[in-house]
Amino acid sequence: MADWAVVTGGGSGIGRALAIELASKCELHVLIIGRRLKPLRETASHVPERITVLTADVGREEDRLRVSERITTEKGRLKFLIHNAAVLQPVKPLSAIAPEEWKNHFAINVEGPLFLTQRLLPFMKKGSRILHISSGAAHHAYAGWGAYCAAKAALYALYRVWNLELETRGICVGSVRPGVVDTPMQNLVRQASPEVFPALDKFVKLKKEGQLLSPVTVARYIIRLLIETDDKTFASKEWDIRKDKLGT
Repeated sequence: MADWAVVTGGGSGIGRALAIELASKCELHVLIIGRRLKPLRETASHVPERITVLTADVGREEDRLRVSERITTEKGRLKFLIHNAAVLQPVKPLSAIAPEEWKNHFAINVEGPLFLTQRLLPFMKKGSRILHISSGAAHHAYAGWGAYCAAKAALYALYRVWNLELETRGICVGSVRPGVVDTPMQNLVRQASPEVFPALDKFVKLKKEGQLLSPVTVARYIIRLLIETDDKTFASKEWDIRKDKLGT
């Protein structure tokens, strides 16, 4: 019976790099999930014998059900579940966010990880691990990023509560801050208006000075975190790729 990993947001950026590394270096079967088929297929083309594609929106319950049905169909053990999918929009002051925009944002960034974990827990056993891809925005307020900051803070709280609730089952939940990474989301960040997002210059400067981390660098750090740490260490804190060194 094959070991599987599920990576949401597997069509680009960190998710793509993770899927390729897990399939090629760790020899896991990887189910990648995303809303657009073409980028998912591009990811799968790197290791087609081990990467399986499923178009799904983690913010929709019917799509989360389809993910669980795919795992059932594959009849494998789910070793890693990596919640990477996220959206940045809406980028606007809290006073201007419409209720529907807020609901849509939280459906993907918070409800998706929460309820997809619920759906997939039956396929996880002692030793399985869940990882939340967090952000400095969970702990640092940015004007114009109200929805994103609030959602990432909620995701951090979920990581902590899940650990308490799953400890007796031997399933660990981790959280990692990947830093500022050269991904399509960063392209969106730099397109914001400085009037709406006053911190814009900081992110533009990071790009100009070549200080963005590559998705591959981040993926390799995350895989070491998943594979090389013991349970207590893995779940002990939210790991920060720029500050927390992994053992050699």
